Amino acid sequence: MPPNIARLLLVGVLSQTPFAFAIEPKLDLVGGSDALRDNIRAYLDVANQSCRLARWHMRALGRELDAKVDEAARALGYYQLSSKKDFQRENDCWRLTLTLTPGPVVSYDEVNVNIVGDGKDNRRLLKARSSNPLRVGSPLNHGRYEAYKSSLLKAANVQGYFDADFNRAEVLVSREHNTARVNLEMDTSSRYRLGDITVKHDILNDDLINRYVTLEEGDEYNSDDLVRLKSELQASNYFETVNVVPQMQSLQDGTVPVNIDLGAGPKHSYSAGIGYASDTGPRILLGYENRYLNDRGHKLDVNINASEVITTYMVSYSIPMARPAYQTLRGYTGFTQEKINDSTSNRLVTGANYSSWENSAWLNNYGLSYEQEDYSFGDDPARSSELIIPLYSTSYSSAKDVNYPRRGWNVTMRLKGASESLISSTDFLQAYGRLKMILPLGEDGRVLLRGEAGITEIDDFDKLPISLRFFAGGDSSVRGYGYKTLGPTNDDDIVIGGSRLITGSVEYDHRIFGDFSVATFYDEGTAFNEGYLDRYRGVGVGVRWISPVGPVRADLARALDGDEGWRIHLSVGPDL
Repeated sequence: MPPNIARLLLVGVLSQTPFAFAIEPKLDLVGGSDALRDNIRAYLDVANQSCRLARWHMRALGRELDAKVDEAARALGYYQLSSKKDFQRENDCWRLTLTLTPGPVVSYDEVNVNIVGDGKDNRRLLKARSSNPLRVGSPLNHGRYEAYKSSLLKAANVQGYFDADFNRAEVLVSREHNTARVNLEMDTSSRYRLGDITVKHDILNDDLINRYVTLEEGDEYNSDDLVRLKSELQASNYFETVNVVPQMQSLQDGTVPVNIDLGAGPKHSYSAGIGYASDTGPRILLGYENRYLNDRGHKLDVNINASEVITTYMVSYSIPMARPAYQTLRGYTGFTQEKINDSTSNRLVTGANYSSWENSAWLNNYGLSYEQEDYSFGDDPARSSELIIPLYSTSYSSAKDVNYPRRGWNVTMRLKGASESLISSTDFLQAYGRLKMILPLGEDGRVLLRGEAGITEIDDFDKLPISLRFFAGGDSSVRGYGYKTLGPTNDDDIVIGGSRLITGSVEYDHRIFGDFSVATFYDEGTAFNEGYLDRYRGVGVGVRWISPVGPVRADLARALDGDEGWRIHLSVGPDL
C-alpha cells in the first residue's frame, strides 16, 4: 500500500477512536475568589466554541463573554467588576485569559419580608420567614435570594396555601453605595381544606380503618398530616402498599380531595436469624406472626430466642385500641430458662400490657403480670417465688439517625412492685432508670455517655427471685468483666445479685473512614446491697462497623479491679 494512503487511513481511524485528542478552546481565570471564578466558568461556554473564528466573530464573542461575566459576577454581588481579555492562538486553537478585578461586593443594608393574607399568622410560615439567610450586612447573593423565595412558597404549599404568590419581589441595588435593599411580600390567599377522603381497602373492617384515618373532610390541609398518616399505616404491617395522594388536579371550591389506596400485605410472616454476643454466646431466633387474625386487626406472635445461657419462648396476642397507631393492648405468656455463673432460673410469666405513645415521642407502658420462678445458686436448695406484679415504664429517644447518631439522648424509667396481700410470696418495690447521651466532638468525633441506677426495697432479700435482682458487668454494663459477674456473693463466692445498681460510662468514638470508627472508653459501677459499695472499673479500646442493622462493636477491655484481666466484648445494636 502506498505510504501516503496508509497515513490517510491511519489518521481516519484515529479520529474515530476514543484515543483521539480533542482540540478545544481553553479558558484561564486570574484574580477574584474561588467562588467567583467557579461561577464565571459555569456561565461561560468556551469549550464548545469553534477553534476557527474569524476576527469579527472573535470580537462578537468577546462582547457576549463580557455580558456573561457581568451576569455571573452580579449573581454573587460583584457589581463593580472589571475584566481584561487576552485572546491567544495556540495548538491550532485559541486560549482566553480573563484577568478579574472584582471590586467591592454589594451587601444588604435593608431586608423587608412580609406575609399577608389568611396565612399571615401561620406558625410554619413565620418560622420559614425567620430562617431568612439574607441578613443585613451580608453579601448580596441572587442564588440565595431565589432559594429563599422558593422556600417561602414551598412552606405555603405544605400548609395548603396553593394560591400563594408574591405581590412584590425585588432587589434594589445602589452601585454608588454598594448596597442592596430586598422587598418581599407574599400573599398566601386562602387556605385550602380537605375535601372528600376516599379509602380503598379489602382486609380490615371500616371501624379500624377509621381509627387510623383520623383526618376529616373540612380539616385544614397540611401535607405533614398526610405523610404522618402514610407512615402510621405502613408501620402497622397490615398492608403491602400504602398510597395517600392529594388530588391536586381536582382542586375546587377551596378543597383538596384525598385518595387512600391500601393494598393487602401477607397475612403470615416467618423469620429466622442467628447472632452472637460475648455476653450470651451464639443464639438463634425464630419467629412467626399472623398479622391479622381477623378483620379487627388482632395479631398473634410466636418467638423463640435461644442462646447458650438464656432461652425464651414467648406467645403474644395484640389488639389495636382507640388510636391503633399509638395504643395497643397485648396479652402474653412465656417461659425463660437462664443458667449464668452457677445460678439457675426457670421463670413462667403471663400478663397483659397496655402501651401508649404520647405526642409520638414518649412510650408509656402499663402492665400486670403473674410470674412464677424457681431459682438456685450453686448447690443450694432451689427456692420458689410467686408474684403478681403491676408495672409502669416510660421511655424516650430523640435520635433520628438510628445507625450512627451524632447527637441525641435516650431515657428509660421503670417502676414495679408486689404485695403479699395480692397473692405474692413477698413485698417489694423497685425503681430503675437509665440515661444515654451522644454529643458531637469535632468534625468526625462524638462522646457517648451512659448511666443507670436501680433500687429495690424489700424486707427479705432472699425471697427476691433472680430475674428481679441487679447485676453488673458485660457488654452493655462494665466492660472488662463477665456478664452479670459483679455484685454481692454468697459463702461459696457465687454472685447472687444485689438490691442496688449503679453504673456509668464515658466513650469517645472517632470515625476514621467509610463506615468504620474507633473508640476508647472508661466504665465504672457495680451491683450492691444497702450500706456496701465496692466499685469496679474497666478501660479499653474498640472498633465499630456501622452496618445496615446498626453498629457492630468489638471492644478489648481491661479490668482495673480484681483479677479479671483482659476481655473481648462483641455486640450489635443501636447506640441509643
